[in-house]
Amino acid sequence: MNNGDYDEEAALKAAIEASLKTEDQFKPKETLKPLGGMVELYEKKLTNGLDTASIVVATDTDFWYYNCNDEIDRGWGCTYRVIQTIFSNLQKRGSIDKSENVPTLRNIQECLSELPGYDRSIVGSKKWLEPPDSNRFFRTYGVIGYDTKYNLGNKLVKQKLATDLRNHFSTVRTPVMVDDKYKTFGVLGVAEGKSGENYVLIFDPHVHVTESLTLADIRANKIDMVGWKTFEEHFKSKTWMVLFPLRVPPSVDESGANGIRDSGGICTKGCISCAIS
Repeated sequence: MNNGDYDEEAALKAAIEASLKTEDQFKPKETLKPLGGMVELYEKKLTNGLDTASIVVATDTDFWYYNCNDEIDRGWGCTYRVIQTIFSNLQKRGSIDKSENVPTLRNIQECLSELPGYDRSIVGSKKWLEPPDSNRFFRTYGVIGYDTKYNLGNKLVKQKLATDLRNHFSTVRTPVMVDDKYKTFGVLGVAEGKSGENYVLIFDPHVHVTESLTLADIRANKIDMVGWKTFEEHFKSKTWMVLFPLRVPPSVDESGANGIRDSGGICTKGCISCAIS
């Protein structure tokens, strides 16, 4: 391999190894709590010069982020936190029984450990999860969704993702999970800028705070990892794994550039968006 070549597999391995060394080096001063009310805030007030008529967002949810509820997960727990954010949304809309507690990180691992393809070694670990794992987790609650990949190095696929997100938030309106192999984010809405560019509302769980977030913090723009970002700014030309909760998998005719995946996250048809070059 030439020095100029990029070894993605080695880079990913190094990132995972680094995340496992975080231990408890970043301890909050208090028990951090999830924050509600943010979707409405970004929809109604913090619009940053967007064409407000174009804004479509998820229904209400609580935002979960690193180290919430005394579970120290900085460096490895981002997917778990997006699972909790989606779970909160599903409860508020009645898709999951409201008597259920939002699962802890260990609860999520316990659940997965009972499914084919996992074992008890995941419980208590710092194992990274991805959208296919999350899809399988939600199916244990009877929540149907589908996960797929978009290779955004292809312009047609990039436009397809923008269209799919707008359709999703115009109809289903659950948060969407997106993962570039290194970091997982929640997408909670889409909009257009006044000059026509696409924007996405990003909830980033990689928030490093020592005290619980408040809406006042958000209004004061103290957390710059959360908010409206241009499509290009956030997604760039990477390959993204995406989970659409509560969205019925499209038929082959409707799927276009999307690969359809089963509950185990296995692609059932070849397509340009599932191709990782």
